[in-house]
Amino acid sequence: MKYVSLFILLLFPVLLTAGDSTVVITAKQNKLRGYRQLFYRFISIHPRLNSPLEKELLKHYLAGSGETFTVSAADFELMKLRLPQAEKQQHCRKAEHGYCIKQVDLNDDDYFGWGLGTITVVYDQTEQPVTFIDRYDFNKKNKGQRSGRNELLTRVFRFIAPIKARSFLVTYNAEARMIAP
Repeated sequence: MKYVSLFILLLFPVLLTAGDSTVVITAKQNKLRGYRQLFYRFISIHPRLNSPLEKELLKHYLAGSGETFTVSAADFELMKLRLPQAEKQQHCRKAEHGYCIKQVDLNDDDYFGWGLGTITVVYDQTEQPVTFIDRYDFNKKNKGQRSGRNELLTRVFRFIAPIKARSFLVTYNAEARMIAP
């Protein structure tokens, strides 16, 4: 019995990784180890963290590089379909080169909500979205900017997150950093 329990204990990490076939590690991405890996696996269990984009953003944050994360064209196209329902303001605020900017709240979105939250979307002259920018961090917001539940989750997450985790910019197009505030 003692050997069986030791065998199961030694195989437990293998069993945890055996079912995770959707994770793709790129050359730029560091493999998570130790507490960061345990933290990722624990948070990934939550049913609201359900999209591959949200999981990749969490991994990028925990890896701690701080480098800008660029979303895929497919994810941006999906985002463009969901933007009209999530706009926080009616009118664009003018920016450089004929572009305009709107704040969009994706907190309640099933695909983007636990990865992006409130983002800054850049529109062209015909008010078509061309890019967006967001800072992936777990910052405090003033009362009324987030729901009480989301603010509590954000603060708890920030408190228990690994020390080496770093915030970073998320965008569809790297030039968005020059356009957006």
